[in-house]
Amino acid sequence: MTTLHSRLGAGLWLIPASATIVRLRGELDLATREAVRERLLRALRHSAGLLILDLSGVSFCDAAGLSVLVGVQRQARSLDIALGLAAPRPHLAKVLRLTGRDRSFPMYSTNPGTGTGEVWVRVGSGPAAAR
Repeated sequence: MTTLHSRLGAGLWLIPASATIVRLRGELDLATREAVRERLLRALRHSAGLLILDLSGVSFCDAAGLSVLVGVQRQARSLDIALGLAAPRPHLAKVLRLTGRDRSFPMYSTNPGTGTGEVWVRVGSGPAAAR
């Protein structure tokens, strides 16, 4: 399991250079859950120790979307890979806090140019996904 070294204020960790970062955009919901799950599981297979999901582009997340995050976290643990989250928008940060998931996912700062395997995953078909 990846050791976390540099912690910022407000419970944030710095992203180590060896991390794989997946940036999600659009809506993470019932309509997109299967496609997102498959892509994230594929990203896990190519990660070495730490996979960070950059949520700054996620415009909406419902219970189905949250269940994808939890399921991928379980799979990551079984592969001895840490799964962290970065930059959730206020709505998603609130959902994570209300469900207690903010305590089960390490939260990372987003520093441009960090991480080795940056992968962009566009989810959803609404206006946010079209950007």
